[in-house]
Amino acid sequence: MKNIVLVSFLCLLLVSVTSCKKDLKSDKVEVVEEVVDSTDVVEVVEEKKPVVKKKKKTIKKKPKTNEIKVPAGAPSFNSVAARKYVRDYEAYVAKYKKAVESKADMDSFLKLSEASSSLTKQYRKLISTLPAGEIEKMSKYIQKKTKQIDALSRQM
Repeated sequence: MKNIVLVSFLCLLLVSVTSCKKDLKSDKVEVVEEVVDSTDVVEVVEEKKPVVKKKKKTIKKKPKTNEIKVPAGAPSFNSVAARKYVRDYEAYVAKYKKAVESKADMDSFLKLSEASSSLTKQYRKLISTLPAGEIEKMSKYIQKKTKQIDALSRQM
């Protein structure tokens, strides 16, 4: 682009220098101007990219159910909260048994202390909402598990 402007400028200069000389034969001075178009026309063509629709990935979600599996040997309850408590309590007993078998692992007992207080809070909420028949089942279950934990404690 700069070259075109420079060439145009030089051409105009040359034309003006040669045209401004006085002709010895005539006193007339002719002024000749040439108009040079120095602009380039550039067409910009935008390419349209084809629109590709992305397929939505369908993730099959499992329907939310109130199904909480209770370990074998544990009583079944109608209450979801009761089944959750039984599941959590069974996990607590399994961890307690593992801690007793390792004997020297005091960190396990510290974690069990935290889990025990959490289970106690959960039990207090649960008892206030259970019907009488389920409270009776829960009490029998807790008595059975307490005996199991006592037996494990004697092994230490």
